[in-house]
Amino acid sequence: MKEELISDYFYDLAYLNNIPVSVIVELSTKCNLRCEHCYLPDYKNRGMNTDKMKSLLIELRQLGVVNVSFTGGEILLRDDLYELIETARSLYMRVFLLSNGTLLDETKIEQLSKLYISEFSTTMFSVQSEIHDSITKASGSLDSLKRNLQLLKEHNIRVQVKMPVMQTNAFCIDEVREYCEQNQFKFFASPMIYSKINGDESPKCLRVKRENLGAVIKKIDGFNNQKNKLIHETEVPCGALFYSFSIDSNGDVFPCNSFPYKVGNVFENTVSEIWFKSESLKFIKSIKKSDLKDCPGCKFELQCERCPGMALLDSKNVFSCDTFAKSIAELRSQNYCLN
Repeated sequence: MKEELISDYFYDLAYLNNIPVSVIVELSTKCNLRCEHCYLPDYKNRGMNTDKMKSLLIELRQLGVVNVSFTGGEILLRDDLYELIETARSLYMRVFLLSNGTLLDETKIEQLSKLYISEFSTTMFSVQSEIHDSITKASGSLDSLKRNLQLLKEHNIRVQVKMPVMQTNAFCIDEVREYCEQNQFKFFASPMIYSKINGDESPKCLRVKRENLGAVIKKIDGFNNQKNKLIHETEVPCGALFYSFSIDSNGDVFPCNSFPYKVGNVFENTVSEIWFKSESLKFIKSIKKSDLKDCPGCKFELQCERCPGMALLDSKNVFSCDTFAKSIAELRSQNYCLN
């Protein structure tokens, strides 16, 4: 609880002072798995070179960034990953890794331990190989992941397991959660499945079916204590836009890795110029809830976790309703008899 209060205060200060303290950097789009819900349209981009990445990390630190999350693709396909982590750590940055976890081994994990990364985040769809591997399209991927998670645990590396919930694995939530509790891993589950960032809507057909979604939401809300967090009201659609941003493997800058609205490129401008001077970013940050087309007056507004980036993916309009988030808000309202 104390750690959460300190973290909240830290981000509140960043928000009030317009200081970006967190950034997500996509190292490449190359990946050894082909997860069926993945938002990436291709797996070919090798990413920025080592020198550019190092200079970028220095720029980010000078701007105020203290938390850097490396994501992909699969980050362990980068030969210079440990060099980049070491550079970030030498700049006193906290490093968070997002990986599918299958390419680790004990030697690599020992290296991570010596670099004192803050967290290793991965994805698990089920503790049953036939389900997990059918989603990743890679036989043996669950066995590799579980073996490496145990090694991370033995080396005292903090682990978070994320579970995208789809119709295929909707009945697996309890088993994955129990696995995480037994191993003292953080656990996060979400049914929010959206289009690929190029607009391909095929992942949406994987969503939990409407007739099952209410029960899934109730289960997830139960262990997130969501019922006590339902009533929230702020004029800003997303506070994270004021203290974080994302950089993809081409150097394009976005408000978030889930918000496909380009606001700059690190090969054309410094990150400081983009953060403080980008008219596109200023426009996104200027949007208020009262500007949105469908939210004001909606009876599910206070239960809705609308994400502006997801709304853009869902409707091709940053001012429009995120219809899937609204569906979840409606079911949540029914679950708790709030309307």
